[in-house]
Amino acid sequence: MLTTADVERALRCYNLGSLHTVRPASHGAVNETAFVETSAGRFVIRRNQRRLGRASIELRHRLLTWLRARGFPSPRLVAARSGATIVEIDGRLFEVCTFIDGDELNPDRPAQLSGAGLVLARYHLAVQGFPDLPAAEGPRYTPASLPGLIERLMQRDLMGELTEPLSWYDRRATALRRTLPEAAYAALPHLLIHGDLHRDNLIFRGDTVAALIDFDQITLDARIVDLADAMVDLAVGPAPPDWFPWGVYPGPLDAERAGLLLAGYDQVAPLTASERAALPTILEVIWLQGNLRRVLSTADADPEYHHEVLEQGRRLALWIQEHPEALGGLAVEARSGVEAAHQRRSHD
Repeated sequence: MLTTADVERALRCYNLGSLHTVRPASHGAVNETAFVETSAGRFVIRRNQRRLGRASIELRHRLLTWLRARGFPSPRLVAARSGATIVEIDGRLFEVCTFIDGDELNPDRPAQLSGAGLVLARYHLAVQGFPDLPAAEGPRYTPASLPGLIERLMQRDLMGELTEPLSWYDRRATALRRTLPEAAYAALPHLLIHGDLHRDNLIFRGDTVAALIDFDQITLDARIVDLADAMVDLAVGPAPPDWFPWGVYPGPLDAERAGLLLAGYDQVAPLTASERAALPTILEVIWLQGNLRRVLSTADADPEYHHEVLEQGRRLALWIQEHPEALGGLAVEARSGVEAAHQRRSHD
């Protein structure tokens, strides 16, 4: 963590007055961040992890400058005395931005949910035309990602204790790959997505989004990846009475919350028909991926625990089929039409 001595040393590179207080940030597992108050005001100081590298930090800083120039609510970087926005001390890279005051998401306030969708759409519009895009790293949530995870678990399951649930996952992965082939995914609108859309990265003042923060995960991918991430975190509803709580996710979506988020996004950047058709599949892939990876990362856990984790993923997949209203209806209907067409061809 950042100590007061670390902060004092870094602030010597800035014209920010004398240091009054230092408070470690409660969120953020990747970088070391602290909230500081000086005689010049309140700021956020960060020491970046070594693995990020200067190039990725410079890309993020160029993006923040680009967004601010277009009036998008995002952090404002503070230049050091040298004029640079990155300061290197003992091989570690520091940065400072202004503090943005506000509140966390309250999912019981409908205007906040629609506002979150709206600000995400604004980001997607603002980032269009951004120069010097990074090389594509590959899609994050395609059905093609599932077979490798399933195979690794099958190879590890020497006693066959997970044969039944993994067989279901394997069949479902095959169905999803028919529903959203790689070529169809590649044809979706792509841009520089935020890549980490969850409630900790949105700051509200009343019902208005004061800022979208934390752009460390930016990458080239389908724009609805951001929307799917937002839905899985912001639009989650209460868990059913018989929910399997040991998986990754606290519950399925709440239809009303999901609808508010989608409506807010559609106000500014309406989804295409192909995006509406793909959205349920991407949501399902997120849920299945998350639970498969939880099992992979808990190799020493009891098989009963692994069964419950995998069952949560299955339940979430079934929930999508049972609640088309949560995705605006048209998305699930479009996907069902694709699946029906494949089934007809398989019978011919």
